[in-house]
Amino acid sequence: MTGEFTISLFMVSDWGVGTGRGASGYVNQIIQREEESSRAPAPPVVPAKSLVGVWRDSCELAAHALDSGPVGVWHDWVRFLFGGQYAPVNGIPGPVGRTSAPAALTLDGPLRLPGRLAEALRERPRVALATTFRKPGVAVDPHTGGAEEGMLRFEELARGGVTLEGRARIDGFAGLDRTQREAAVALLDAGARLLERLGGKRRRGAGRCRMTLDGPGVSPEWTPPPLDGVPSPPDGPDHAVADRPEPAGTAGTGWERVELLITVEQPVLVAATVLGNVVRGADHIPGWCLMPEVARRLGGGAHALVRTGDLVVTAAFPVPSPGVRTLPVPRVLVHKKDADGTVAGNQMAGDGPPRSKPYRTGYLVPEGPEKYTVVNPASTVRMHNTIQDDLQRPTREVGGVYVYRALAAGTVLRAEVRVRTGALGDGWARRLTGGWRIGRSAKDDYGKVRVTATPVGVPSAGGHGGRSLSVWLLSGLLVRDRRLRPSTDPRDVARALEQAFAKAGAPGVRLSAAADGRGVTVALGEQRTESWHRGWNLPRPTLYGLAQGSCLTFTVDGGPLTPEVLAEVRAAGVGERRAEGFGQVEFDHDVLLAPVAAQSTSPAALAQAEPAEPAGPIGPLAPDEKGHREARIFERAAWRAEIHRSCERIRADRTLRARVVPSGVSSTQLNALRRIVRELPSGRAESGLLWLTREKAGRPPWPKEAVTTLRELLTGPDAVWTLLNLPEDQLVVTRDGVKSLRAELRHEAVRTLVDSCLAAHGRDEATSTDTGSER
Repeated sequence: MTGEFTISLFMVSDWGVGTGRGASGYVNQIIQREEESSRAPAPPVVPAKSLVGVWRDSCELAAHALDSGPVGVWHDWVRFLFGGQYAPVNGIPGPVGRTSAPAALTLDGPLRLPGRLAEALRERPRVALATTFRKPGVAVDPHTGGAEEGMLRFEELARGGVTLEGRARIDGFAGLDRTQREAAVALLDAGARLLERLGGKRRRGAGRCRMTLDGPGVSPEWTPPPLDGVPSPPDGPDHAVADRPEPAGTAGTGWERVELLITVEQPVLVAATVLGNVVRGADHIPGWCLMPEVARRLGGGAHALVRTGDLVVTAAFPVPSPGVRTLPVPRVLVHKKDADGTVAGNQMAGDGPPRSKPYRTGYLVPEGPEKYTVVNPASTVRMHNTIQDDLQRPTREVGGVYVYRALAAGTVLRAEVRVRTGALGDGWARRLTGGWRIGRSAKDDYGKVRVTATPVGVPSAGGHGGRSLSVWLLSGLLVRDRRLRPSTDPRDVARALEQAFAKAGAPGVRLSAAADGRGVTVALGEQRTESWHRGWNLPRPTLYGLAQGSCLTFTVDGGPLTPEVLAEVRAAGVGERRAEGFGQVEFDHDVLLAPVAAQSTSPAALAQAEPAEPAGPIGPLAPDEKGHREARIFERAAWRAEIHRSCERIRADRTLRARVVPSGVSSTQLNALRRIVRELPSGRAESGLLWLTREKAGRPPWPKEAVTTLRELLTGPDAVWTLLNLPEDQLVVTRDGVKSLRAELRHEAVRTLVDSCLAAHGRDEATSTDTGSER
């Protein structure tokens, strides 16, 4: 059994999960949406992180009832499914009970509108705008009971009556026995049935919902499992690696290379740096983050190749398009202060201007001979919070409000997997293609990527003909000094390079200070890598070394350094943990050696890949198609908004308004017309119009043309739509939308049009009367 479930969330009332920010001049609080499209506003979603939070609360409530208290086997199942929680102990945050455990329940991203509805909305911006609305609110003064001055605000809400769908799975579900599966499914189903509200303002009427599951073991009617003998959840293994791992296979001397083209489908948060309550991810995906998934997909033999250094996974750097290789900007390139969009010089070539600053972030994109552009990838900023159970609000003790800054969805990155020739057999690259989940918080809204693996040839590389060697670090470098301490000393880097050259076939090479007297170091940076071991649920040791982009120069004695030796060191790396992408280097690159003429660069973000969209236009939704009912809700709102806009246009035009409200008719008769249009649904409007427009002594007669126009407007099925002239094709995403909404909204359209024109007519009459009396 796969343990995959389909989640359906029916929103009974208007709802919205806020982003924690607003749009200036539009709304104070905006809601979460799908990734933005260039053609229309993205539809609203329910983030998986928000759903998991309220779902866990419901499951804890069910577990408390089943265990008859705050502890028991059902609470163990909550911890198994949703993971361990952290709570303060004597004011210091720490795990509750045992070491924090990973969650077995994983959601495949946020809950979205069903079927093809989201894609169809991108074709119709007017309908997409109607998926949400703005709700005004004020702050009430507790002393006066009135609204406080200057406290008017607008919040964005999504329309109720829609169903959102998503998928979830229980990792390791196939390894559970029958009774364990029944217990896990029963708890999740009970929590889903107890979930009643979700999102912002849910204690004030918004966010009412009904959640249902569909999957293995889920029945229409929930029945509690036998309370006696409920099995405990399984405990995770103490170690992720087997006691006797498979040995490494026979490998040749060369390298097989596979390019990994990684398309980010959900924001990716890796190599995070915590600054207060801001968790800032790296602008690339390190090799150590990709390595576990690569080794898992390639099989047991890959773990042995990692240990022997015969399998290398490089870091994934953002690229503007497939086939283009980007490199981290070297720190020898400098820019003027407050002008990082212009490369001002190259310190290694001796043309760096005074009062300049080296680049510390960014990537070089080749644009021609000796011409590069410095760019940065786009990022996504999302706000989250942790709710304290007893107070039901975010507090500092449990984490409070925090912000994630991650690689934005749509970013395309490139990495390489290098394996010794013949070590894995033929066709191993095909196992790397597919959907991956990597990085932090990958169980909900983050970390989903699509990977395409393609074999590539060995790049051509020249040899080394001089006595000066320029080294450019393409990744972090980990070396140790003679006392085995982590080091950033260039002398220790030289010793690590000498060992790498000796292993590659040049044992006589010795590196020392540069001959020009500038010293060994040209531009260095330091970095610390912090990470977490999921299998052991413990932090890994801090990795301290030189940062990517650092550049050094050495004087070479002995040799020679042949092209084969340099190519081997480029592929295998230098220093420690080379299999995880550390120690990637480049030698004597043109960027390091050539002077840089001042040229304009682009400090903007790399272009993002557009969401996958069909090549042709999206066809309308059929009446029996999934998402049709939700589409009709949005279409109805879009038609009503457009009806009001058209009525505003008609009331402002005296000629058009005269076709609805004739001049020369008394205000009493016009007020009677307002009552008649409200009798349209009962079918008495035509008889009421005959009674109103009949000739009667003592009052002016109705114009015959006006009577004819009003009769067609009140009784004809198309007269009001002809007068309103709506862009109907742009207001529907369903096949039967125009016909159905014309019939459904005709009475409402007539009433709105007549009321609008009567109001404008009365205002004009009052204005003309006041002006005449003043004269």
